[in-house]
Amino acid sequence: MSAVISVLFFVLHILSCRGEFFSSTSGLEKLFKTEILLLEELQNYVNEINQHALALQSEIDAIRMEHLSAAENIDDYLNNPVNAFRLIKRLHSDWETFESSVSTDTSRENFIENMVGHKANLSFPSQDDFVGSAIALTRLQQTYQLDVAELASGILNGVKYGTAMSWQDCFVLGQHLYALRDFNHTVPWLQQSMQLLGEQSYGQESASLDFMEAVVDYHREMGAHETALGLVNHVLSIEPEHRSHLLETRQQLEELITDGDKNGLLHMTARRPGDYHASREFKMYEQVCRGDLNPSPAKLRELRCRFRRSRLGYAPFKLEELSHEPLVFQVHQVVSSKSAEFIKKMARPKIKRSTVYSIGGGGGSQAAAFRTSQGASFNYSRNAATKILSRHVGDLSSLDMNFAEELQVANYGIGGHYEPHWDSFPENHIYDEGDDRGNRIATGIYYLSDVEAGGGTAFPFLPLLVTPEKGSLLFWYNLHESGDQDYRTKHAACPVLQGSKWIANVWIRERNQHNVRPCGLQRNHEISVPFRDFD
Repeated sequence: MSAVISVLFFVLHILSCRGEFFSSTSGLEKLFKTEILLLEELQNYVNEINQHALALQSEIDAIRMEHLSAAENIDDYLNNPVNAFRLIKRLHSDWETFESSVSTDTSRENFIENMVGHKANLSFPSQDDFVGSAIALTRLQQTYQLDVAELASGILNGVKYGTAMSWQDCFVLGQHLYALRDFNHTVPWLQQSMQLLGEQSYGQESASLDFMEAVVDYHREMGAHETALGLVNHVLSIEPEHRSHLLETRQQLEELITDGDKNGLLHMTARRPGDYHASREFKMYEQVCRGDLNPSPAKLRELRCRFRRSRLGYAPFKLEELSHEPLVFQVHQVVSSKSAEFIKKMARPKIKRSTVYSIGGGGGSQAAAFRTSQGASFNYSRNAATKILSRHVGDLSSLDMNFAEELQVANYGIGGHYEPHWDSFPENHIYDEGDDRGNRIATGIYYLSDVEAGGGTAFPFLPLLVTPEKGSLLFWYNLHESGDQDYRTKHAACPVLQGSKWIANVWIRERNQHNVRPCGLQRNHEISVPFRDFD
């Protein structure tokens, strides 16, 4: 147990840009299979020894019980962000503890040898996966204003989804947030860890109290004096005679609180001016994701649902207007469940970390922490399922699909998101050599799955939240009729709170679209310019 507690800080360089598992729920199945094999390996070793059997068996039983529960619906289990974090955390940290325990026993050779072979052939999460999953949990906590105690209990927005986190889980998460210098989130997770530890039967043992006393130093360094004082009082209430040295610490903390002392890491790391995550725009985005910011009733009264005749002989489209200015609409029941599952199955073996165009253009792209998903691109002519996606968008918009980019299928993982962005390229964008198709005139998003909670498409400036609905298509124009960017179309993928989000992106370029959407005699972009440099 002590080895689990003494997790070392990591030296972190690039956050969540290379992770292969946390950025897509699809990859988590490999980790689940890895843990199944590791459990079998550890069980074989335990059967050969007696000295450490009880301690190791208790760990095995706890994980196996979780696996048995997960087996009832493996997708629901892996799509839960708390379960995903605990799975990654166990494979990243706990299994090293098991190995360390085994290394002290003389009968360890077979186990160690087998583990070496497994590490060479099985899937294991990287440090980026572990850090990415930790950041994803705090992203969900902040975006949806989740209570830490409920989140640790497996409760998401009032619904119990999965297994509760242990006090060790909460501590390791808090410790890594501390290493990431995210002190505002460190404090509540360490608080939750100590509360859970205190509730355990061994929470009043001297070893546990030693640990709590050590955690006091975390809070003192961060300037969380009230939390530190609470821990000190708890320890003194159990062992007042053996902890008399804490009386001076308590007095110091009480004086700091009385004086309103603001020293500490929490107060030294306030967000700097210009930090996008502290901007009014980002706060609006989070409000839209939570459903706290909605279109005005007057705007909603202007909208209607209608049938749109199909030129290709299919049943009429069920079209729902979401915004008139700019034009945004959602078409329901466009893709059959069978086709959606086929497209996801086609994409799974090929998906890799999603990238964004790098600053400076030139067609270069790179992974970024503000976009966590995995995707794969396909030519529309690949098969009947992809062809029909192109035809439906062309039929609905009358745009020339010969100048569309390849279809991009994407899957969002633990807390998967894409912060507010425009699909259209800026005026100074440098196109690839030979790419004369122009800017992205329009975007279509096919939703290939329902999402149990979160994961909506948010337009902060409209303000509008579109809930993923399997088989539907979301469509909007990125450009004014003049060809200028419509800055009101900045949008985002809200973090996935529960479930697995699959989409297929359609981006249509402006070349040869003049017959469908001719330019006016005057530019008409002034209405959206105020949203270009929104605070």
